[in-house]
Amino acid sequence: MNTRRDNPRGTLWRISAECFNRVVTDEVGQDNANCKSDVNLFRLSRARFWKEVTDVYETFLVGSCGRVLSSDVPSADSVTADETLEMSVLTVFGDDVLKMQKDAPVEVLQRLVNCLDRCASRTGSLPLQTVGLLPLHCSRFSLSCLRMMFSLCSCTVKASSRATVLESSKVSISILMKRCEVILSQFLADENDLGERPLPTVRIEETICVLQELARLIIDIDAANALNIPPYLKKALGGNKSHGRAHILSLLPTFSELVVSREARVRELVQVLLRLISTELGL
Repeated sequence: MNTRRDNPRGTLWRISAECFNRVVTDEVGQDNANCKSDVNLFRLSRARFWKEVTDVYETFLVGSCGRVLSSDVPSADSVTADETLEMSVLTVFGDDVLKMQKDAPVEVLQRLVNCLDRCASRTGSLPLQTVGLLPLHCSRFSLSCLRMMFSLCSCTVKASSRATVLESSKVSISILMKRCEVILSQFLADENDLGERPLPTVRIEETICVLQELARLIIDIDAANALNIPPYLKKALGGNKSHGRAHILSLLPTFSELVVSREARVRELVQVLLRLISTELGL
């Protein structure tokens, strides 16, 4: 899979990525109940497995939005095929690895979620002067990674996979909230810097995506407890027996500034979030 760095037009990395998807999906669900001999040996092999899986994802996904930037202009069909494959890798990464894992160590989960976060940060990390030049496939991939992080934190999953998702959710929620705060703060700073001039479309789309996903997200009480929320707000949530949208309370100061944004859609979504906060607090 590393050959994509040297030969992005080659077929070897594509075939390898497809095979990796199949192999990792089969291996993730294994547990020591299937081990007939030495349990300690099995655990050691699983530790090696998780390290190797993490190394692969960090190498393959992190860097140029998951794709090498080449001076050659690829064909439209090639771009579409590569983007489809990248999305397939991302889907397996989120839905089959992070959500379905049974024995990944916490430090491995942290590395994997941080890998996803770094991919999601590609758009927001670019300065205002160059963010508008970002290729569309890169911004789409970045937003897909961001949405996957929201999906990891959601408690709306089947009961059969709830326990495994909960571990990923507890690791992901704080990282996700920091990413949201960075994106929203960057939007505010850019809007202030530009004055009356319009913001790049990609920056607006990223901000709207964050606000929409924040409003949709419902989290588990264990994920809510992992958040850094002021004690008086936690007390209010407890009194109202509410925790499903505790995450938006951590961003309340930022919402208070965004409510006067020049972008009408941003203002509308912030108002929705403020109403949700009122409901959570029983106001």
